[in-house]
Amino acid sequence: MPWNLTWRILPGLPPYGKRAISVPERWGMTGQEGLVVEFGIAAAEPWVVNFRRGYLSLDAVRKHPNGKHVLVIAGGDAWFVAPQLRRIEQFERPIDGIWEIPGSDDLVFSSQGLAFLRLGASGIIWHTRRLSWDGFDQLPIVAGKLEGLSWTPLGDEWLPFKVDPLSGKSLGGS
Repeated sequence: MPWNLTWRILPGLPPYGKRAISVPERWGMTGQEGLVVEFGIAAAEPWVVNFRRGYLSLDAVRKHPNGKHVLVIAGGDAWFVAPQLRRIEQFERPIDGIWEIPGSDDLVFSSQGLAFLRLGASGIIWHTRRLSWDGFDQLPIVAGKLEGLSWTPLGDEWLPFKVDPLSGKSLGGS
């Protein structure tokens, strides 16, 4: 990373100091608390952001593969944070799962339990076709493949699938 960036999830809004930045901005007027993250850069004063949570259960903070941004997922709603500029942009898709690709800085996301996408330094590298009607199960990255089960309403069952994390090519699913 070109700068010394730190972040940590706080247990709540700080009771003292500068007011937290609310994201989205108007949501902050409601007085609610979401996922609260403190960012620090080298000797600069830390700043705190209160991210509105979406409707999914995933909360996570990860280094963006480009090494310049941070990815914050609050209740499935994803945000790209440019700490040096204190700029925050929303990612267009809700995220309910995240995996690191071994030997790479890239990340693979489950998009609403329907499809997968890969985030690299330049942005989205690939997006699979829809692989499930309503969720995934048993999803480790094994031997360089993302393998698991996808649900289908036809027969009310789980069907196996595989995704190559490098190319995004998929096999199986519903």
